[in-house]
Amino acid sequence: MRKTKFYLVVAGLLSVFLMILSACSSSTGNHANTNYLQGEWKVQTANGQNSTITFDKDSVTVGEKKFAYKQKSVKTKKGLTYYKIEQNGEDYSVIFPEKDKNIAIMIQPTSSKDDLYGTMLYAMNKKKQPNYKQYAQKYMNTK
Repeated sequence: MRKTKFYLVVAGLLSVFLMILSACSSSTGNHANTNYLQGEWKVQTANGQNSTITFDKDSVTVGEKKFAYKQKSVKTKKGLTYYKIEQNGEDYSVIFPEKDKNIAIMIQPTSSKDDLYGTMLYAMNKKKQPNYKQYAQKYMNTK
């Protein structure tokens, strides 16, 4: 009888532990496996030209031109999530400046030491046409 109670308590604790572990893994697992970069983006350049950029697993289409690219890393720095990508030997960072992962900017870093500092190439938005000047003022601290 005593052994049975012991096994029931252990089984109960193990069940609770597994439920907690399972809940934690599903909430962080989905986030970790999400590729915010992939898909079609509405973009605008510094000169106000509107276009689209579509990221697939290993190619990027800018307007009508398709290029191979390599995703080098996904990092979080200073509270910002960003993707470091390489295309034709050049490094770029796609930065998600807000919790809303439908908003991003693409920069070309001017230093290999800081992926978050450089020249802004595109204002990017998955839902609506972005405004380059507004994004630059808000996310690049320019006036």
